[in-house]
Amino acid sequence: MPAQLAVEVPTDFQPTVPETAVIQQTPKERDLPDFSFFRRRMRNAILIWLSDLVALNIGIFAAGLFRLWWKGESMIPEWYWAVLAAWSVGAIILDLLPGWGLGAVEELRRTVGLAIGVFAIVALGLFLVQTAGEISRLTLTASFVVGLPLLIFLRRLMKRGLIAQNAWGLPAVLYGGGQGVAVAINALREESGLGYIPAGVFSDEEPPASGEIAGLPWLGSTACITQNAPVAILAAPEMSRHQVVEMLEGPLSTYRHVVIIPDLLDAPSLWVTTRDLGGILGLEVSHNLLDPMAQVIKRTTDLLVTVATAPLWMPLCLLISLLIRLEDRKPALFLQDRVGVDGKPFKTWKFRTMVPNAEEVLRKKLEEDEDLRDQWNGNFKLKKDPRITRVGRLLRITSLDEIPQLFNVLFGQMAIVGPRPLPDYHYQELPARVRRMRDRVRPGITGLWQVSGRSDAGTDGMRRWDVYYVRNWSIWLDLVIIVRTFRAVFDKRGAY
Repeated sequence: MPAQLAVEVPTDFQPTVPETAVIQQTPKERDLPDFSFFRRRMRNAILIWLSDLVALNIGIFAAGLFRLWWKGESMIPEWYWAVLAAWSVGAIILDLLPGWGLGAVEELRRTVGLAIGVFAIVALGLFLVQTAGEISRLTLTASFVVGLPLLIFLRRLMKRGLIAQNAWGLPAVLYGGGQGVAVAINALREESGLGYIPAGVFSDEEPPASGEIAGLPWLGSTACITQNAPVAILAAPEMSRHQVVEMLEGPLSTYRHVVIIPDLLDAPSLWVTTRDLGGILGLEVSHNLLDPMAQVIKRTTDLLVTVATAPLWMPLCLLISLLIRLEDRKPALFLQDRVGVDGKPFKTWKFRTMVPNAEEVLRKKLEEDEDLRDQWNGNFKLKKDPRITRVGRLLRITSLDEIPQLFNVLFGQMAIVGPRPLPDYHYQELPARVRRMRDRVRPGITGLWQVSGRSDAGTDGMRRWDVYYVRNWSIWLDLVIIVRTFRAVFDKRGAY
């Protein structure tokens, strides 16, 4: 998503309007629903807060039951109220209630950081008041281990429920035109969890006959305003600096929040910090891939997760291998040359999902069927692939065919999260700049492209999401992708 600058306008701010800027009430107020910022914010914040308290309480009481099972004595700690109080205060300070405007990665980072801080503060407090010896460290640790995943899950569940009821977030109007507005609208629709609901467009361009721009109602020129939307998004990269200042001091000064999307659509967007350079706005971009410690942490995490889960996935590998062998009496594993880090080739391990003479079958089908040939030339995928076996189709739908790639992770050839490893012919189809970005990281078992539509995203999706991942890489982004991988597998989106 493009880099954003959020500007909060104080409620008591009195705008100064240049003579060249004329603020007009939009003639199309009726096109926007009536909206109460305070009611919506309080409702969303309270519901998210309640889901947080439920998660923390379940974690604490589950820890007490675990102690009962482990040591034969239960401990429902008297300090549990301190955890709830500290979390509530911290969530307000970190703007996690309700959390509008926070992307999935930033919300996860703040949630995990706050949870660690809250339990650390409680542990320190118990030590200082000399009651730590009376409190089970097992209960405290188990409360954190159980409560944190529940926090993340219940927050997501509550937010999805509110989105389904059209009760999450607040309406946002866009100022600008052309490609800038279209990109911004698509980004907001894809990331509905942000809470910025695109409601209309103010543009100086000639409105279309339908009265809509990118599916949103045209509300008037950029000199107009509306009282029914507390957020305005300026997506006009063609505007000069002087024009942007006029907009900020004119029409945009009437909105509670203003988001400016600069002409930096291909720049990193997650780890950008605003800097005040003596009255000049600066953007500091962090390149996490250049941090050796971050790379060590990523590699170490991959190894620990792979080894720790081996008792789960290794028996599953044996069972799947047996099913494949029973179907056609051929080898279960399929090794294929793929392009890895620094552009070096390696062999990926996968369960065989196709018939033994797959290439010959594909060649004949493509010669006979023009539609299949066009589909294959588009993104090297077929929705009804004649090469896939019965067991193979099940493996692909569930993504279980990728499990042997955990051996590639152990060998250091792949990561759990990263760009999809491509065969050379597909790799060469990508633009040179995309190949250069992909070469900087190990390919992954799952990745941002896979969870953003998977095969439906096509090669164009790969060009977009692989580059985004490399530019914005972090451990937090990896965690979000892993969570979304399970959702994508269960939804069976784009899997064929």
